[in-house]
Parts: sequence; C-alpha cells; structure tokens
Amino acid sequence: MRKIILISLVFLILSCGSKKMVKQPSSEYLYTTQAFKVIDEIRISYQNKDNAGIRKNTSESAYREIIASIRPFDKAELEFSPVLAEMEKDGYRLYISWNGKWKYLGNETEERGLAIFLMKGDPPKVEKIIRGNPFRYPD
Repeated sequence: MRKIILISLVFLILSCGSKKMVKQPSSEYLYTTQAFKVIDEIRISYQNKDNAGIRKNTSESAYREIIASIRPFDKAELEFSPVLAEMEKDGYRLYISWNGKWKYLGNETEERGLAIFLMKGDPPKVEKIIRGNPFRYPD
C-alpha cells in the first residue's frame, strides 16, 4: 500500500513540474505597449525641455502643434496613465489620463485631463493630439 502511495506521489510531483506553453502576446498588445513607450518618451523630453526628443517621436505636424502649444515653465512634472487603446481606420488612438504640476516664476499650477493621441506607423509616432493636450500648460 505504501508503495502505491509513494509511486502516486512521485507521479503527482513530476506532473506538476512540467513546462506549459506560454501564450504569446497579440500584435495589438505589443503595438499598444510600444505606443505608450513613445508617449512616455515625449513626456520625459517635454519635462527636460528636449525638443529633439519630441521631434523624434512625432510627425512633423504633431511636432509643430506641440512646440506651438508649449508655455514657458521652470519645472514640469507630468504623470501619464494609459486608459484605453482603439484601432481605428485613421490610425491607433491611445487614451491617456494625465496629472501635471508646473512651476513658473514662483507660481505652481496643477491640472489634469484625458488626452487622446492619434498614433500611426511602425514604430508608432504621434500623428496628432486629438483632445486634452497636456503640453499646453501652465495657462
């Protein structure tokens, strides 16, 4: 009886240790994570006042739109959180919830909102900010 229990226990342990197939992430998921990394690089470039970093991750029209909307600041802190991603006919829409703090000439401004970034291409680049541009503060 003990041999049967021991053999059953060995088989049970061996069956639990086998490698299972890992499901590969979908192409939509990979594109979404890549698009969010691009948005995050733009955020960091904006905070560091690095226009070349912004230009690298945007189309020419989006770059001009962002640069034209930037207001002077001494220090900016933006936090981005992805909310939703949608595949549309005109591109890939990435919805980002954001919170920001800007300091300029001793004044501190706080804002928050929901931005929609239209992404195109592979690797993704920002084609347009459809709504809630976080780079146009402080007012």
